[in-house]
Amino acid sequence: MRLPFTPARAIAILCLLLWSGATPARADMMEVPGSRLSVESCGAGPRTIVLLHDGILHSAAYDAVWPALCERFRVIRYDRRGYGASDPASGPYAPVRDLEAVLKARGVTHATFVGASSGGGLAVDFALTHPESVDGLVLAGPWIAGFKPTLGFTLRNLTLLALFRAGLLDRAVRDPYILTRDADAARAQVVVWLRANPGNVTAGAAERFTLLARPRLGEIRAPTLVLVGASDMRAVRVQATEIANRVQNGKLVIVPSAGHFMYVERPADFAARIISFMGPGPVSD
Repeated sequence: MRLPFTPARAIAILCLLLWSGATPARADMMEVPGSRLSVESCGAGPRTIVLLHDGILHSAAYDAVWPALCERFRVIRYDRRGYGASDPASGPYAPVRDLEAVLKARGVTHATFVGASSGGGLAVDFALTHPESVDGLVLAGPWIAGFKPTLGFTLRNLTLLALFRAGLLDRAVRDPYILTRDADAARAQVVVWLRANPGNVTAGAAERFTLLARPRLGEIRAPTLVLVGASDMRAVRVQATEIANRVQNGKLVIVPSAGHFMYVERPADFAARIISFMGPGPVSD
């Protein structure tokens, strides 16, 4: 399906060109048991942020968020197995183990973890496994182990997955919960990423949580900011609300004019919320 060439489409293409030049790809390939991961870092200082991508897009989803964070903090992002430039998984695996390996290789003993969707689930999994290593959590439209999807959520995801697998990306990104109606630039960027990285669509099938997080949310003491787009699915908004209420230091923020991919659609706003959450002071060992 060809999108008509309109002024909005022209702006989207211009934004795409600007975004693609914002963050040169200089990632390193890192060995983990049974695979290799593409890992990238920037910035310096005593505080570290680790960016964990969602279940459809790889770490490039943070391209437009990356520069503002890199100016202030040390920042690490990587592609999970089968996403982006990382090698595919050879079978089921625990993403939290790969995260542990990435942190060890980069000499990180504690950090603030920013996780989107299933990346939020990974952040929570890690926080429950290694509470001493978590300075804070920022969870964007999180989905964690223990929540049962509603029938509507399941049917919508199956439809979306079928469109992605069939290569009907222009139709898939018209989903009203992923991005808001006027987010033409973000839609154009998502299509480019997925055409270049078709493995993203099925990579998440190999991932396994190491624990059931939902009944253990009350154990999380680290400050936690839960963000959810005002246009995201009701099931995601309900889950985000429960997470914010059940962790000990949680705060829920409904992000206006944003869908599930808020960090692609509103990157400046997303980065500003992370910077505000981090606060002015350093975290010491």
